[in-house]
Amino acid sequence: MFCKQQVAQLRGIADRVHEKGAEIVVIGNGSVEAARRFAGEQQVSFPLLTDPSRRTYQAAGLKHGLMTTLRPSVLSAGAGAMKEGFRQSATEGDPFQQGGAFVFDRGGGERLAFVSEAAGAHLDPEALVAALP
Repeated sequence: MFCKQQVAQLRGIADRVHEKGAEIVVIGNGSVEAARRFAGEQQVSFPLLTDPSRRTYQAAGLKHGLMTTLRPSVLSAGAGAMKEGFRQSATEGDPFQQGGAFVFDRGGGERLAFVSEAAGAHLDPEALVAALP
């Protein structure tokens, strides 16, 4: 449900991201088939890649583990997501892998790095737009 929520947030800023000459790219960790299904169901209009090995997550220093999902903040985030109409369906990929958001400039310089500490902790989409040149 949190992935669905985050993709919806990204869809909401996609036009402004493109106007600034940037691209949104999402990386999941489920199978290729699951990524295709998710992209279709969630109307993902930007590149959606998948890395079942989670090497990109590890290289980016993203959090992983049971304690990133078993926290009071996750219950609160889940209630908020459900209030917005998002529902949990079958879990694809590693449920203990948390995400993040990054903005890089054309030269490869990092302009923003956000590491999710727990499931459902997303970067405010407006902060992502603000980090773009």
